[in-house]
Amino acid sequence: MTERPAIKRIASEWALLPDGWHQNVLIEVDEHGLISSVSSSSSATSDQTLGVVIPGMINTHSHAFQRKLVGRTQRFTRAEDDFWSWRSQMYKQAELLTPDVQGALSLELFGDMLANGYTTVCEFQYAHGAVERTNAEIPALMSSALIESGKAAGIRTLILPVLYQQAGFAMRPSERHQRPFVLTTPVYLGLIDHLHEMYDDSDTVSIGYAPHSLRAVGYDALMEMLDHRATEHPGAAVHIHVSEQVREVNECALATGRKPIEWLMQHANIDSSWCLIHATHATDPELADIRGVGATVGVCPTTEADLGDGYFPFAAHVAANGSFSIGSDSNVCVSPCEELRLLDYQSRLAQRKRNALQFDSRSGTGTQLYQLALEGGRRASCLPVGRIETGSFADIVSLSSTHSLSRDRSPDEIMNAYVYSGGKDMIEHVLVGGQTPNAQPL
Repeated sequence: MTERPAIKRIASEWALLPDGWHQNVLIEVDEHGLISSVSSSSSATSDQTLGVVIPGMINTHSHAFQRKLVGRTQRFTRAEDDFWSWRSQMYKQAELLTPDVQGALSLELFGDMLANGYTTVCEFQYAHGAVERTNAEIPALMSSALIESGKAAGIRTLILPVLYQQAGFAMRPSERHQRPFVLTTPVYLGLIDHLHEMYDDSDTVSIGYAPHSLRAVGYDALMEMLDHRATEHPGAAVHIHVSEQVREVNECALATGRKPIEWLMQHANIDSSWCLIHATHATDPELADIRGVGATVGVCPTTEADLGDGYFPFAAHVAANGSFSIGSDSNVCVSPCEELRLLDYQSRLAQRKRNALQFDSRSGTGTQLYQLALEGGRRASCLPVGRIETGSFADIVSLSSTHSLSRDRSPDEIMNAYVYSGGKDMIEHVLVGGQTPNAQPL
């Protein structure tokens, strides 16, 4: 392969590379935003000099339109308020969406994500528009509104158009308030093809597949989707909600004789390009199956806590070398640090000990936790992100070395402070493809 010339050279005092911390690192970036070289140099000329740099985080699960619900769903009307009662309020919000509203809302949201250190977002897009849809035109406008907002903000975007067709297991017809989500299979596949035609030349936009859940997509539609993927876009990312709610698990078992993950393992050719969102109520054998095929579990701790979903068995999954990624989901929170610390703190509280994740002393818990989430995000997005290495995108976050939580600390200690005590106030710069994003409010 011909080596592309560097168009930007970034010097860093410290950099978190796949094998740990390195001092005086020079990162060279080509015209596509990919890293063309990583070398050790304390004297080379550069276009930009940064302090402590880490890979930008991948947000593997976002519903941008749900940001509109923040602050509006915390007044409880009955003792048993839960995910299902929250969902009725979400439906009302979805009915109000237009491409313009979607675009304005997501532009602000993506700017917030960048400010918090997310450099890639996987947008699980199922708000297709509250009008009759006999072709891919209207759904394409809704998806394009998100994509164009991502481009305007400067965040890397994996758009995951969602297939949603029914209101429950056993092919129960969709309900009136689910109308903004529903597409026929031909229209859905036409949407996928249309988006590829529009954005395949983009360095910052990718397209994947997203069957919403087994309760919303039947066997025939799922198989047709996967056949299309195998023929037209092999290796594209596939994301699906699974086993988030006990009721969902029980209804699936009643209707199919299998729990959701069991059913998927039996009927779908799951591999490392799949991301199973939530998997909150997965059994130990199901998690072993997920690890066996190399799939990633997309955990969304702040949303799962907000909705009262339950605890994902995170410590056991990590101890068994399971792949995980993080997502902001309903966007009640857009801080990767808060997602990560909540994951760890849940495990500490459950086990009543500090080293609940059984990490070793090679580096701090914050560093190891962050790197594991990067690797899971890289796998789940099917993109060369989450690493500072040749061939990966130069999506980089620079942490302040003068912040009160950074002074007189090693880079590893700064990373621990960032994950467990800090947030966007410790971020000095964010780069996507080696460039400062348009919407970066720093």
